[in-house]
Amino acid sequence: MRTPQLAAALALVAGMAVPAVLAAPAHAAASCTVTLYDIELSNPADKDGEDELSFKVGGNWYPQHGYVLMSNTHWDKDPGDFGNPQTIVTRTGNVAFNLREFDPPITTGGLDLGNAWAHGYHCDDLDEGETYVEQSVLKSSTWSYTVWLKLTGQ
Repeated sequence: MRTPQLAAALALVAGMAVPAVLAAPAHAAASCTVTLYDIELSNPADKDGEDELSFKVGGNWYPQHGYVLMSNTHWDKDPGDFGNPQTIVTRTGNVAFNLREFDPPITTGGLDLGNAWAHGYHCDDLDEGETYVEQSVLKSSTWSYTVWLKLTGQ
């Protein structure tokens, strides 16, 4: 009987199976949650040096009521300042965070400063919970903003 050889062969096969399971490829995220990560002002659009801003995302305004004031002295804002805008993007789609500048008391419409884009193909490289930050520079001859959007695999 060859029990020692059989036991050695089974141990070898079992040892090879474990690394194969550990090395199994991860599944790409089918979609991503997209959130505002950061926004910085380089040059304001208004001549007075103060811009009253909102984002329009998927037909919704952020913040929902009012605007966020940015100026050369208040040049960096966080997601909470805008009411934490977020949406979903699929692997084959793209979503825009449209930045708008207003002249109060009017807080809809306004001057279109451009779109920060989240590209869904980045979800292909993300597992659930993993993140990727995408940067967009919105500028003209008079204004300049940098917007970062965070994509989280889901």
